[in-house]
This record gives sequence, structure tokens and C-alpha cells, in this order.
Amino acid sequence: MNCEYGEKLILYTYGEAGQGLAAEVEAHLPGCASCRAELAALRAAGGALSAFKAEPSRNTVLAVLRAARAAAEGRRGFRFSWGEALLSGALASAMAFVFAFSGRTAAADLAWNSGLDSGLDSVEYSVYQAQADALSAQGDWEYGLSDLEDESLDFSKNV
Repeated sequence: MNCEYGEKLILYTYGEAGQGLAAEVEAHLPGCASCRAELAALRAAGGALSAFKAEPSRNTVLAVLRAARAAAEGRRGFRFSWGEALLSGALASAMAFVFAFSGRTAAADLAWNSGLDSGLDSVEYSVYQAQADALSAQGDWEYGLSDLEDESLDFSKNV
């Protein structure tokens, strides 16, 4: 097919073409055997796909239900394991020990005296500066766009 109506035919077949495109395709079809054959193939494929129902068989559904029921019955109730309980307790004790003895004596306003605040201020300033730069660039674009529009109007008057 050399007429490049492939995508248009697909849109037309599935009813997604607008009125103008549909009229164009309908006007093109009588003179193009290749497009008529392509349209027939598309319609046949659509019909075959709509007739096919992808549903599992009854035996498959029953097998899945049996497997789910067996898995659920195997996990019923509370299961206690001394190994897991001892491991959890040991980890909790180790974490409590680390937190209890790793603390430093520091003033409550350490974060404000450490220069952290000034670092955050510089980040905030950078964000505001980037926003200002973006807005100024947008203004430059709009100014440049209006110049292009003026030039195109001048050109169309001269032609």
C-alpha cells in the first residue's frame, strides 16, 4: 500500500476517525483496491477478536480455589517460634543500648548553632533564584514570540 492510508484505515475501522477523516477515507476507498483489502482484513481481525472470549476453564478455576483453600488452612492460627522471639529481643536490646549510650551532651539549640540553618537558607535562596530565572526566561520567550509574529505579519503583507 503506497497511499499511506494505513493509520487512517485503523481509525476509520474502530470508529475513532472524525467526520472529515471518515469522509476522506470513504472517498478514497472506491479508487484503491489495496486499501479496500486492508479494510476487509482489519474488519475480519476485529470480528475474530471480539468472538474470542478469554475465560479460564472450570477445571482451572476449581484447581486455583483448591490451592488457595489449602494454603489458607495451612496458615490458620498463631504460630510461635522461640528463635524468632529471641532474635527480636536481642535486636531490640542492642538498639536500646546503642541509643542509650551514644547520646552526647549537647545544647538544645545545637542545630541553630551548627551552621545547619545557614546552609538551609542558601538552599532556599537557590530555589527562589531558580524560580526567578525561569520566569525571566519565560518573559524573554514571549517577547521573542511576539517579534516572530510581527515579522510573519509583515511578510504576509508583502507577499
